[in-house]
Amino acid sequence: MRATATSEERCAAVMRGVDALGFDLPDDVRARIQEQVTKNEEEPTSVSRFTREFFSFAGVPASRMLLSILLSIAGYLLQLAGAFFAAYAASWVYRAATTGDAPFDQLVVAAAVTLGVLAVHLLLTSASSLISHKIAFTALRQLRLALFSRLSRIPQGYLIENSVGRVRTLVVDRVGGLEDWIAHLMPEVPGRLAVPTASIVLLFAVDWRVALAAFAPLPLIILGIAVMMAGCEPRMQLWMASKGSLAARAAEYIQGTPVIKAFLQEDASFSRFAKSARLYQDTTMAWWRQSWLGNGITLAAMGSPFLAVVPVAFTLFGAGELDVFRLGLCLTLPLGILQHMYQLMSCFELFQMAVPIWNEIRGLLDYPALERPAASQRAALDPARGIAFTDVHFSYSDGSEALGGVSFTAERGQVTALVGPSGSGKSTIARLIASFWDVGSGSVSLGGVNLRQIPLDQLMEEVSYVSQDAYLFEGTIRDNIRLGRPDATDEEIVRAARAARCHEFIMALPQGYDTDAGEAGGRLSGGERQRITLARAILKPASFVVLDEATAYADPESEAQIQEALTEVVRGRSLIVVAHRLNTVRGASKTVVMDKGRVAAQGTHDQLIRESPLYRTLWRRFNGEEL
Repeated sequence: MRATATSEERCAAVMRGVDALGFDLPDDVRARIQEQVTKNEEEPTSVSRFTREFFSFAGVPASRMLLSILLSIAGYLLQLAGAFFAAYAASWVYRAATTGDAPFDQLVVAAAVTLGVLAVHLLLTSASSLISHKIAFTALRQLRLALFSRLSRIPQGYLIENSVGRVRTLVVDRVGGLEDWIAHLMPEVPGRLAVPTASIVLLFAVDWRVALAAFAPLPLIILGIAVMMAGCEPRMQLWMASKGSLAARAAEYIQGTPVIKAFLQEDASFSRFAKSARLYQDTTMAWWRQSWLGNGITLAAMGSPFLAVVPVAFTLFGAGELDVFRLGLCLTLPLGILQHMYQLMSCFELFQMAVPIWNEIRGLLDYPALERPAASQRAALDPARGIAFTDVHFSYSDGSEALGGVSFTAERGQVTALVGPSGSGKSTIARLIASFWDVGSGSVSLGGVNLRQIPLDQLMEEVSYVSQDAYLFEGTIRDNIRLGRPDATDEEIVRAARAARCHEFIMALPQGYDTDAGEAGGRLSGGERQRITLARAILKPASFVVLDEATAYADPESEAQIQEALTEVVRGRSLIVVAHRLNTVRGASKTVVMDKGRVAAQGTHDQLIRESPLYRTLWRRFNGEEL
């Protein structure tokens, strides 16, 4: 209970910080922030945990990165050769000017050795970078494969509850956002940390007073970091959420362009996209504006070690406590501290951004998979029994109840229709049959066996689900129909197309069955796509066919043809139809009337007309009768 309270308190504190920034935030952005903050609080991520978890999913041995890190450390330490050569050159010039005892060949040898060491530095850092980039690209590929694999094993309802834009952003952009951390920061941070550390150690070896003087700007550096990090989390969370919202709006706008144009909603839809783009711009500027002052203080402080080091070093040199060579080291070694400490600060900020990215990715990787028996453990289904819902309760991930105590049976060899007002739970029932989710309580059984005890492969053999979206893959129409049964012959595909009443329009296309359907079937009308998906369902040897709004996008002519096609689907099979157009299911063996997630009535059309006020109202509305 305390952990939950702490999470809620933390989320409330971050949201207060977000509100204090003064942005007018849409609901989806606020929801994204709350979701991410809650997850970060419940599962905090450190550098070590992030690294460990990433490599466990990425399929790349962490030992390969260790080699890259070691090469990076060795390579960066060799950079110090430049400081030693500069100090030696100053000493050589001083000796040449004062005593004349400075053979030029000694300077040439020192320069040659330095160049050789710096060449090795470039070789080692290049090798480190090459290894880390190979690891990064391999790991990101494996991570994307792991995400797609997870998508195939989790409830398919995840793709309904999360927009395509959000999932695309997660798999493409969020994963890609880890590249810099893996390819650059992970190997370079230890190397860049090694140089300032070695520089400080060497300064203490030269003279402890000079080394202490190098720490004089430290209070200013701490102040600058504190200014940069003040209110960091609200700004960062807002920026991340606005970026995700922009990606979702862009995907929605692009995919919905035909509908937007058809209903003259271009201005309204573009306005929503433009607002998301403006919010992303403003939150980005808010992120950087807050960092500018702290960044300036820190950068100035890092450039000021010389303000203390130079007078101390020259005082000691004047007192004869430092020779020219050691004086040169006092003046050159702080450069290594300055150069690399600023990079390390940037790395810390990038890690702050990488953590929420990884947590979002991990959210999908950890999403609970459907628990089903292995494919080899096939269930013994009773061929005389159909699909039965028994006191089924189901709620979506946001907690909203979709079904409350639903019970009915869809007998084998019959047509069972699901009707009711929008939002009454019809499509949810259809998706539960296809195991888009598991029920919250109660049970759904097929052939007398609970769906949880049926392997998914076996269930998919028994159930053919046709959604209202009538999705087609980019490829030929022949290949799209063949998805119903990959080993089907061309003759069987044609028979299925004839049965689905789509053979004639297919043959009228430029390449017939070899015509490319276009992305998501975009080259075909809604009614044509639906008839092709019916052909796919007819070809698939499934015992149960679930049609979720099969005539949703059909014109009157296509609807009539789909009606004829349904008679072919029914032959030798059981049909469950979700319908708004009641004439398509008037002859159903049983019609289940849904209302607000519950079964309001069930029976034949004639029985429901007599006994169900809700069904009578739906029927009269469909026929345009006065109520």
